[in-house]
Amino acid sequence: MTAVARPAISADATRVAEICTSAYRAAYQDLLPPGYIDRTVAVYFGAERVARQVPADPPRWFGYQVAEEDGRLLGAAGGGMTRDGVGELHLIYLDPRERRRGLGTLLLDRVIEQIRAAGGTEVWLSVFLGDAAGIGFYRARGFQPVETVQAGLSRADDHIRSLRMRRMLE
Repeated sequence: MTAVARPAISADATRVAEICTSAYRAAYQDLLPPGYIDRTVAVYFGAERVARQVPADPPRWFGYQVAEEDGRLLGAAGGGMTRDGVGELHLIYLDPRERRRGLGTLLLDRVIEQIRAAGGTEVWLSVFLGDAAGIGFYRARGFQPVETVQAGLSRADDHIRSLRMRRMLE
């Protein structure tokens, strides 16, 4: 069976939190300090917070989108609008065992469709400097580097930087 993208429902919240937590830890274990990873997981991927964010709050947040196959959730993504015409992809995380199957592209396309439907003409995202796989994934899908910024939740002592990337929508 082929995976499909759909909006998350309340019953998906625990699994979405698990996917985001395990994928984040696996993706960045060799790139980011353990304390930063723990801080990020605690702030963004706790089951209670994810449950509060499952419903959409358009246009700022479109709710979680999930990739599902045979009744199993394999990935999650989310985005919204930051201002008129400008969308933001906030996250895409896949179960680490399910990478390289096209699920990231499926979820990215889903969020881009939502941004376009809300009047978006461009999409922005942040990816950690040094995340060659992430940067390569987004570049291959039309995103271009624009600037570097201090990463969210970064403190002065850990110097974690993100690359801001943009894709114009046709």
